[in-house]
Amino acid sequence: MHFIFKLLYLIITASLFGTGTKFLTIPANGLELAIGAHAIQKNGINPAAAINTNNGFLLNIAHGSWLGGSKLSAMKVSLPGQSISYGLELKYVDLDDLELRTERPTDDPLAFYGASGFALGGSFSKEWKGMAFGAQIHYIRIDLYSENSSGYGLDFGMVKTITPTFELGAAVLNAGRMSAMRNEEPQLPLRIIATTNLLLETGQVENNISISGEWSSLINSNALYISSSSRWNNFVILAGSKMAKKVIEISGGVGLQFGIYNLNYGTRFGSQDLGVPQMIDLTIQLP
Repeated sequence: MHFIFKLLYLIITASLFGTGTKFLTIPANGLELAIGAHAIQKNGINPAAAINTNNGFLLNIAHGSWLGGSKLSAMKVSLPGQSISYGLELKYVDLDDLELRTERPTDDPLAFYGASGFALGGSFSKEWKGMAFGAQIHYIRIDLYSENSSGYGLDFGMVKTITPTFELGAAVLNAGRMSAMRNEEPQLPLRIIATTNLLLETGQVENNISISGEWSSLINSNALYISSSSRWNNFVILAGSKMAKKVIEISGGVGLQFGIYNLNYGTRFGSQDLGVPQMIDLTIQLP
């Protein structure tokens, strides 16, 4: 019985560190980590913001660390189009070297195991009557010790340009379900996010100031994000903050564009004392 309780405890702990369905809420690149939840950024979480009007497709590759020592790798591909674009997204998070122990103290664990989460999705985004709409469907799988669960999730979003300097965006993420595990059916972390963005130009500097609100089923509560992105020539400074129930986070990063390459780095500091996440991503504009 102690063994079973310890196993369940380890599974729950792994979920809290991002290898249950919560891995879907982990930022997928350095830009997202630096500015937080954002329903307007093109390389963010809203499928409506991913419209690619360039001649070639965009490739984004990201890698980094998250809370509790978990690692993330992600890739996004955006195919071009005049009024409609298509995308492909892959995300993988894993946590290694977890120890399986009984309640009785021992020098060595009974076993080592890992936990992981995987998502593969396809999306589309379309402009219609001055607004952008988008949707994504993704296959999801999580592995915890000797159990696994799979399912699907749906994302929906919109972006509206009110004036050349003011935008509104909203997204609903992770609506779907998972197959049952031995003792429970994992629940997807449903998220509802709304963002306002104001562009302020000062000389050669472009400043995007954003405010986002999020409701999440994980905590059944709200969170407020305030972020800024300041661009001077090819250099970008990123900053953000998150305020939620019993959680305060400060984040930041930098970006650099050179030719067809765009490099972003982000990091975040939180009141949970579970580590300092860091991520880096590279976007390539291919012909």
